Amino acid sequence: MKKFFNNLFKKNQIEVLVEDNSVLLSAIALLLEVSLADEIMDISEVETLKDVLLKEFDVDKTKIDDLISNAKKNQNSSTSLYEFTRKINDDYKFEDKKNLILSMWKIAFADGNIDKYEEYVIRKVSDLIYISHPDFIESKQLAREEYENRKT
Repeated sequence: MKKFFNNLFKKNQIEVLVEDNSVLLSAIALLLEVSLADEIMDISEVETLKDVLLKEFDVDKTKIDDLISNAKKNQNSSTSLYEFTRKINDDYKFEDKKNLILSMWKIAFADGNIDKYEEYVIRKVSDLIYISHPDFIESKQLAREEYENRKT
């Protein structure tokens, strides 16, 4: 009986953790969408995703793998980008949205190759979260510059 209640409470804690992080999980799902757009998620994209989560999203290093795993589950069960972008629109300020697009570009540039499907996903998300085309292009240029500075 004790084991039953312990498992029940752990399950509730996990559900609360996921609920508390629903916007973050939505952002991570969108970042994953970019890395999987070309159907190849290489190690440089995974490392860039983790780096972005640490630096840009201030995620605790010990929680990164769990958050990515939960975001993957959400992404796999999702039928469209809308459910993720709706949460972003509800909770993110404009600058946070621009930062998300910049982060998506960083992941796209991680392997040194921008695939047309990666660009399509970023463009689609930009439209859904009301990022203008000039801001979309500015984010792309900033990510490209960062990538080129990193490799030199």
